[in-house]
Amino acid sequence: MRVLTIVSKLDIGGIEKTLLSCLPFLKKEAIQLTICCYAKGGHLEQQYKDAGTEIIYFKRSKVPFNDATQLYNILKSGKYDVVHSRFGFTSGGFALACKKLSIPFIVSVHSERYFAKPKRENSRLLSAVTQAYLGLHKRLTLRYATRIIGHSKTNLQYYTAGNRNAASDKFQLIYNGIDFTKLAGNSPALGDEAAQFVADSHCTFLHIGSFREPKNHLYLIDCFKALNPLKEKYKLILVGNGSLFEQVKRKVMLEGLESCVFFAGVDQNITKYLLIADLFFFPSIYEGLGNVLIEAQYMKVPVCASGLQPHHEATHEYYHQYFFDPYDVQDGCTKLKNIIRNIREKKIGEEVTGRAQQFVMDNFTIERMAGNLATVYKTIGSR
Repeated sequence: MRVLTIVSKLDIGGIEKTLLSCLPFLKKEAIQLTICCYAKGGHLEQQYKDAGTEIIYFKRSKVPFNDATQLYNILKSGKYDVVHSRFGFTSGGFALACKKLSIPFIVSVHSERYFAKPKRENSRLLSAVTQAYLGLHKRLTLRYATRIIGHSKTNLQYYTAGNRNAASDKFQLIYNGIDFTKLAGNSPALGDEAAQFVADSHCTFLHIGSFREPKNHLYLIDCFKALNPLKEKYKLILVGNGSLFEQVKRKVMLEGLESCVFFAGVDQNITKYLLIADLFFFPSIYEGLGNVLIEAQYMKVPVCASGLQPHHEATHEYYHQYFFDPYDVQDGCTKLKNIIRNIREKKIGEEVTGRAQQFVMDNFTIERMAGNLATVYKTIGSR
């Protein structure tokens, strides 16, 4: 069976990492993926090629019917049993093309909501245009998609809320999966610079994520500063890169926190950071699920996160008491102080972290996710 999967770029994101981990399990089920993406040169592209995955490229378009035309031409030139788009909010044109060719079409929803740049959100005209654009995609997707998959319950509500057919088998929940064996077995050296940075730390905070607005890095720095890290000897490690990297770096400098914040950059080997972290801090404004929260819990790192509904799904219930409002710095600081105190007083120890580890192992394995995807592909591909 051949499945064409549409993504943006094969960079180090939750979608791309999870999909890469699914490949060997799908291959065992005789399912061959072809990746269709907008741009070349992603950090994970070579790993996909090494796994025997064909990669084809097409141009980014803001017009659904241009998307439909491009995909129609790709599908006409190759035989595919199923098409799976990872663009949860802008797949209407792809759905239309698949309908024309009678190819089953799946769309995955990976986020609570569509991300629009602040300039677009703050302009009444641009906001109206965006809503009309999204509305067209949504109508086409609902009409022509064979299956709509939410990778959290919250994500799926974009299509099911107020929909009288929400209970139909058109909609399905499949949680993201993590390859825990790869995470646990991958422990390269930390590096001299990072090791020296944390050598005198009384509490090491960790954040992993791209430097974009949804990850809320500026809020993160405000909370960290309010804890008086210079006096308390707290250290913060930031793993990732992105459009806001330089802005965040400038803020750290202006706040006089250079000696307390380590910018690790893009690093696929996150295990070494999780092994030295005392606390994982994740103040996102919105998320799809929060794969790194799952990874942190598996590595027995206590987590303090924004109180988003997907985070409730991704974390053990014990940690919900440390959830905070990602727009309220005082609330974030209060919850951080509470969790730090409980870590120091051994109220968060092996029993708590062990329960959290078992929770994620029970619910978020890559084997389960890949198996669910294989079942969907075979079910709708045989119709």
